[in-house]
Amino acid sequence: MKKITIRDLTSTMHNKRFVDLFQRNKVIKKLIKNNPIIFDIGACEGQTIIEMVKNFKKCTIHSFEANKNLLPHLHYVKNKYKKNSKILINPVAIGDKKKKVPFYLHQDQSQSSLLKINFKSKLFVKMKKFRKKKKFLKENNVKTYVPQITLDYYCKYNKIKKIDILKSDTQGCDLNVLRGAKKILSNTSILIVEINFIDYYEKINSFYEFEKILRKNFYFWDISMIYKNPKWGSTDFVDAIYINKRLYENILKK
Repeated sequence: MKKITIRDLTSTMHNKRFVDLFQRNKVIKKLIKNNPIIFDIGACEGQTIIEMVKNFKKCTIHSFEANKNLLPHLHYVKNKYKKNSKILINPVAIGDKKKKVPFYLHQDQSQSSLLKINFKSKLFVKMKKFRKKKKFLKENNVKTYVPQITLDYYCKYNKIKKIDILKSDTQGCDLNVLRGAKKILSNTSILIVEINFIDYYEKINSFYEFEKILRKNFYFWDISMIYKNPKWGSTDFVDAIYINKRLYENILKK
């Protein structure tokens, strides 16, 4: 009997080939050309700024970060790449209304959010252990207040009529970012948004909630990143890419 070999489609080589082929920047560069206007909501330490300036020549980046402890990182990145692009740092939160809002600082600064960490989380693997530690409880959910504006307000004030790439990663608050961007969304080409399914924060998101806001102007395009729960095998969060329907139609004509 002839020997039959069954291919391992989960092999490292197979995964590496697909990772190289479908890197987020490669997917986006097929859709957007040079000199884009980019909005980076939840800029953290400037990771998205670095990604974008390396992939798009002479881009303009409007960066938003409410955590004052991360602003030195952002200004460092801005100064490092200012020759290649125009980078604006806005130390405010983005949401559905213009007002002052509670903002919660967490031990891991990148996880700071307008939402509290859920100390009763059942899906976060280490929470059962962490919530027994006084230091963890003391250094998380530290309440402060920050100014919040909407994207529609910002765009109107700065006379911005279109956004080429809008990236939103605000630790569970991205629905409110979109609710405050009803006007500018229709003139946004690409949306990259984090959708949280884990009960790490006070609220859990769903694709359905995002689709209700986006389906008028966008088609779902891709999932550029997926984070799996190591214990349960469930999906903790994803970075989803949506494409404006007008851009979608233009691409299909080519």
